[in-house]
Amino acid sequence: MMNEVVVVKNLKKEIELAQGNVLEVLSDISFEIKRGEFVSIVGPSGSGKSTLLYCISSLLPPTEGEVLIKGKSPYEWSASKLAKFRRQEIGFIFQDYQLIPSLSAFDNLMLPGILNGRKIEKSSVEAIATRLELKVELNQPIDALSGGEQQRVAIARTILANPEIIFLDEPTSALDTHSRKLTMGLFHELVGQGKTIIMVTHDLELAEKTSRTIVMRDGKIERDIELTQFNTVTI
Repeated sequence: MMNEVVVVKNLKKEIELAQGNVLEVLSDISFEIKRGEFVSIVGPSGSGKSTLLYCISSLLPPTEGEVLIKGKSPYEWSASKLAKFRRQEIGFIFQDYQLIPSLSAFDNLMLPGILNGRKIEKSSVEAIATRLELKVELNQPIDALSGGEQQRVAIARTILANPEIIFLDEPTSALDTHSRKLTMGLFHELVGQGKTIIMVTHDLELAEKTSRTIVMRDGKIERDIELTQFNTVTI
């Protein structure tokens, strides 16, 4: 069985600006991520870390280079095959949560199962809500929840979908210290079950709790640190 679930080779990303100008956001990025790793991506604002996450997760095609997920390039697939892959094999927690305002919190949590034709038991929803201390009436509309509560709904929704690879973009930005600890505990449990997690964060305390940290600066990888060998991360 292939051990590398994400392989990035010579990735480059450019963005077209006004008047034909081009901004190089990422340059010559190469790395591999193995099954069961918990990798954090850190760096100063504007270093390209979120753009990198979008490129390696099938959401943003690179300008040059290659991205392989489980040995295949998602950017070579048809739209329907890519949509199915995103629903069934990867999870993504966005900075802006990407919840559906017209649905209740409960229905947002059930949505991955509905899309995949897989029933999610009410007891599973209640269990993950309890683990995340989501002490709200789940039949409320999403807009009635606070930012921290919405973020916990987004986290719970992704966990309930049971993806093999989870991409996180600042997944704890709206959470207090206690909730961050609960969430990181859940992420570590998922890694222990063989899931692979790749997380962009500005929180260096969180980064120190991952198994590996990729440090970005000016669109390039400055360092790639195995945290079993280091106690702290500095950027």
